[in-house]
Amino acid sequence: MREVSAINTHDQLNSFLVEVFHSIMHSESQDLKALGYKDLSISELNVIEAACQLEPGGQNSARGIAQLVGVTPGTLTTAINVLEKKGYLLRSPDPYDRRRIRVSATELGRKADQDHRRIHNRMVEGVASLLDEEEMQALLRALESISSFFSTERKIKS
Repeated sequence: MREVSAINTHDQLNSFLVEVFHSIMHSESQDLKALGYKDLSISELNVIEAACQLEPGGQNSARGIAQLVGVTPGTLTTAINVLEKKGYLLRSPDPYDRRRIRVSATELGRKADQDHRRIHNRMVEGVASLLDEEEMQALLRALESISSFFSTERKIKS
């Protein structure tokens, strides 16, 4: 009987992870379109977000962005080319080392990043409003464990 329960738990967890992932992606995508970003994918927005996040510390090189987003340099180069053409990102020489290139968000890119953060804040506030403090702490502990697992998996596979 214990084996059947483990299988059901496994199936429930699998269904939950898949459903939540797709729901979040769909919700973000719909919210972006509603805000007028019909030309941006979630993947592209993640690149913009990484450039914005790394810029204040001067770590906004292609290598730094690729590492943060978890893509190969070649994949990132393609994304930067597309986002530069769309007007969201800009390449410029590093002021301290002209051999290096920095990738920065344009005004349009910074606005998209701010709107994306607002979308995330709305989702977080929505989830938080459904839970009491004890449930929130339990959820955070569980999500920390899940995040640790995926972080380890990512390191092993890269």
